Parts: sequence; structure tokens; C-alpha cells
Amino acid sequence: MKKSIVLKEERSEFIANLETIKDVATTENRDPSDDENTEVDPLLAKIDDVDVLIERAEKVETQLKRSASLSGSTISTPNIEKETRNWSLFKAINDIRNGGQLSGLEAEMHQEAEGEARKGLQGIGIPSFMTEKRQITQGVSAIAPTAIGAYIESLGENGLYKRVGLNDLGTVAADTVLPVAGGSTVAWAAEVATAADGGADFGKVTLTPNRLTGFVDISNVILAQNGPAAEASVMTDMGRNMAQQIDAAMFGSTSVTSAPAAIVQTSGTLTFTEAGSVDIPSDMLEAIQTIADDHGLDGNLSFVNSWELYSAIKTAAQVASTYPLYVDDKLAGYPGYFSSAPASSAGTSGDGMFGDFGRVYFATFGPSNILVDPYSAATTNEVRLVMNNHMDWGVASGASFVKYTALSA
Repeated sequence: MKKSIVLKEERSEFIANLETIKDVATTENRDPSDDENTEVDPLLAKIDDVDVLIERAEKVETQLKRSASLSGSTISTPNIEKETRNWSLFKAINDIRNGGQLSGLEAEMHQEAEGEARKGLQGIGIPSFMTEKRQITQGVSAIAPTAIGAYIESLGENGLYKRVGLNDLGTVAADTVLPVAGGSTVAWAAEVATAADGGADFGKVTLTPNRLTGFVDISNVILAQNGPAAEASVMTDMGRNMAQQIDAAMFGSTSVTSAPAAIVQTSGTLTFTEAGSVDIPSDMLEAIQTIADDHGLDGNLSFVNSWELYSAIKTAAQVASTYPLYVDDKLAGYPGYFSSAPASSAGTSGDGMFGDFGRVYFATFGPSNILVDPYSAATTNEVRLVMNNHMDWGVASGASFVKYTALSA
């Protein structure tokens, strides 16, 4: 029998398909077509069927949990509200080092990750719901340090991609194809003339898993102490490094090998020639004007510039001696971010982009996974941890962004 959490994921996929059909009809201001209704009816039937399975699975899990509680034993249940703050990376590592088998809460969460991945996982599996930021209410006793929280908070704090406002689809189970509506042909016509074809031109964004991996060597002495501060430090460092790699690939001037394509490498991305006056305010306004000339200024518009341009932007005036260009994290009225990812020449110039980050779609595939390798670093009395994450992103329309290169710093 499938676990309720797996069934709920399947239900979410059916709901997402329904929403796609509905959004297309809503965008075109019409009722669903006969073909679309033909797709809708089977989806509704599948949702009804899976609802029955979810209800049954939840009842079974509740009874098993109650039985286990009465007998004093423990059993794996997919209760997302379960207190997972006592999950310990170091305990999981020591379980594998000492006996090869996870135990307790760490084993339970690993089983959840295996169910989410639809396959067995080596090492330490971390289900997606553990990597979602969640509020913990403190009771009468102190809250145990949350290593996973340290990892995820570090991703959010150090990852610019978490702050620019892209469309985060969360965790998906397989390759995901997103239909993207193009422009419709609309024209005036005489009262009895033949109407122009108003069919929308659909493109697509396809997201497929790309592996982001890294490793860290941890002293056996530290692992033996099982200190919460050291554990949180390790997870924070891994989260920070992962976030930096995502930013480098997403906001770079060129694509990174084996990573998803950089935003500005999307086909159709706009460009402009540096303003004749060669000053930063003119360049930033030219970037805005380029987008406006193409399709107007709508969506989640923001700047991402090289840090090399920071001083020039920070000291520039939008109106000479009257109004600064960069005010309260706003650059010419739009959110202005800085990153080391765009190319730059020290003390000379930097690259950047401006556009609608709401047209960037981001997804992760399955749970995180940490492999425990006690051998590769054994000569230095260390254990190697190898973390694997799978993710992808894509831009719905290249013209949603304008890129600029080598602006004078």
C-alpha cells in the first residue's frame, strides 16, 4: 500500500494539470473547449479515486501508530507535522559507520525520502518536507538545535535565487513540461468579414534533473562528540556552498558546465548598446527602456548587477544633486540586487541584467541525499559526506530579460 504522503503528491500532479487547463482558458477569456473537457473529466476521476486511497491510507497509518504506541514500539508514519527537530545528521552518520543501519527518527525520515523518490536510497535520505521552512513553537523546555534548519536557512540567506521572486514549483516527481502561451492574433474586421485566427501560440519550458553535488570531510573526533553546534555548522556550510553554486549558474554571464543554462543565455534575451554618455544612470534607464519598448513594464521586474558596479550605482544620481539612483534597495524604482555571478573586470566594468523573474521557473526533483563515505578520507581520520540535490530552472521567454555587458564601473 502506498503511503498517504506519496498519494498526496500524485493528487497534486493531477491538480496542477487541471490548473494549467483552467489558466489557459482564463487567459483567453473563454470556456474550456471540447478537447480540454475531454482531458478534464479523466483528471477529475483520478482525483476522486486517489482521494479514496488517501483516506484509506491515513486510517491505516493512524491505527498502526495507535497500535505501536500501546505496545511501546515505534513505526514509520508519514505525518508531516511530526516533530523532526531532533533529527541528527551526526547520529545518522554514526549509525552508518557503526552498524550500517539507520535507527529511530533518522531511519523513519530516510524511509519517507525513499517513498518520495519511488526507489531505494543509499546513505541518508532527507524528505522534502524536512527541507521546507516551518515554524516551531517553543514549549517549557529548550528547543533542540535543528541541523536541517541550518542547512535550509543558509540556502535562503545566501542564495540570491531565493530572493529575486522567481516561480518556485517546489519538489516535483519527474520531468516537468510547462506550457507557455504566446501572443494571439487579434484584429478589427468588418461586421460580416471572416475573423482572424486567434489561436494562441504555445511554447514550453521543460525542467529536468541536474545534479548539484558537493562533499565535506568531518573529523571522527567531532562525530564522536556528537555536538549540536558542530553539526549545525556543517549543515550551514553545506547550505551556503550549495546556494552560491546555484547563484553562479543562474545569474552568470555564461552558462556553467553541467548546470542549467544561465538566465541571460536563454534564446531571445534582449540586449542594448551602452548609452553614449557612458554613465550608470543612463545605462540602467536604457535597460528599463529596452524591456518597455519590447513588451511594456509588467511582472516581477528586478535588476541583478555585478558587485563591480556597486559603488558606481550607489553614488550615482538619478536627478543630478537631487535624487539618488539607488534608494532603499531600489534601483531606479525597481529592486536592485548584486551578485558575484555576472562577469566583471576589477576596477573597470561589470555585467548585469534586468527583467521579469516571475518568468523564471525553478524546481527540485525528489529528496536530498547524503552519502557517507568512511574510506576516502580515512588516512586523515575523517569521514566524507557527499550531498546530492537535483534541480532545474528555465525562462518562459528570453525577451523577459535584457542583458548588458562591460558597463563602466
